[in-house]
Amino acid sequence: MCELSAFEKRYVEVSSDCEKYLSEYKSYISSNLNGTVISKGPLYNLRPYEIERVGFKKGRQLNKLPSAIKNTHVYYFDKLDRIILVEIYGQSENIVNREFCVYGDNCLERVCFTSAGTLRNISISFFEGSVVKKDVNWGLYGCSISNYIYNGSVLEKITVQQKEHDDHSFSELDVIFKYKNNELETITNVFPNGYQEQRFP
Repeated sequence: MCELSAFEKRYVEVSSDCEKYLSEYKSYISSNLNGTVISKGPLYNLRPYEIERVGFKKGRQLNKLPSAIKNTHVYYFDKLDRIILVEIYGQSENIVNREFCVYGDNCLERVCFTSAGTLRNISISFFEGSVVKKDVNWGLYGCSISNYIYNGSVLEKITVQQKEHDDHSFSELDVIFKYKNNELETITNVFPNGYQEQRFP
């Protein structure tokens, strides 16, 4: 789990000086911004089916910020049409969680700050070409490693190892994807004891 050790160090590094990192990220956004999209609910998957995996359907695009601001998402795009920032509104316009997206060689780092400016979690997705193969996540309460398994170009399964920081060992589960007529039909979490939890639809 050496990847997780590196992530813990990265988390501690950023969380020890959130103000500095927020300033650097915001400066990067300002100089690279090429457009925004507003939506009610999440609209774009940065990982395969990450919206559907938590039981949501994709949101709808809006022309402006709504008066009922809760769960409004604002996506910021760079000149390569990549998402570089996601702002997620809470109960009011003053409550905004921010997730910054930093692109590297065959990887995408996502750094999420709360509306109070504290670090919530850091995750990184590793790609082969345009395909996500692995995620590593370190957050305030726990960590995880996810491996993506494909049949050709079709995602069939994600194997997940996760634990809270106080736990001594990892728990495991498989996320199973089923399709009908080439469209996603169901997503089900399957646990080692046989218990299954349908997450989508």
